[in-house]
Amino acid sequence: FALVTEELARGWMSLAGAMGGHTVVATLILRFGTDAQKDRYLARLATGELRATMALTEPGGGSDLQAMRTTAGRDGDAYVVDGSKTWITNARRAALVALLCKTDPTAEPRHAGISVLLVEKGEGFHVSRDLPKLGYKGVESCELSFDGLRVPADALLGGVAGRGFAQMMTGLEVGRLQVASRALGVGRAA
Repeated sequence: FALVTEELARGWMSLAGAMGGHTVVATLILRFGTDAQKDRYLARLATGELRATMALTEPGGGSDLQAMRTTAGRDGDAYVVDGSKTWITNARRAALVALLCKTDPTAEPRHAGISVLLVEKGEGFHVSRDLPKLGYKGVESCELSFDGLRVPADALLGGVAGRGFAQMMTGLEVGRLQVASRALGVGRAA
């Protein structure tokens, strides 16, 4: 995986970058998804029919993911999502977003109230303009906003609320390998 990523980044950093979040989402579903989630997404992620990204960072949130303000409240057989994310790579072209959000804002410790929802675009899901960057322009980074977006309850990664923080940290281990490999590839190209 690292060698393939390095070689892609040596030829075109943006292609390797678009694969970064996509690979994390595939890893999350493979490791933690329900059988139905695996059946629905994994083959299409592997073929590229479906593009994915992850959404963690929030405007003004810094690196403390537990302090996030994006919420997903249960409403019958759905979650209603409100909030925003920023610097989301691949956001405009991804059809699936692994969204880190609070399903229980009152949970203590805070990470116990965080979940991952597998979100597809719909009414109440908005993608902003592409954010300006100095380089790395072949893949977009955008702000996302959620205003009453209804997501089916079965979109909860693994089917159990409150496990999202640990799930995402595991997925980010793959993401960190991918980022390091991209750096090696760009270094070789330079």
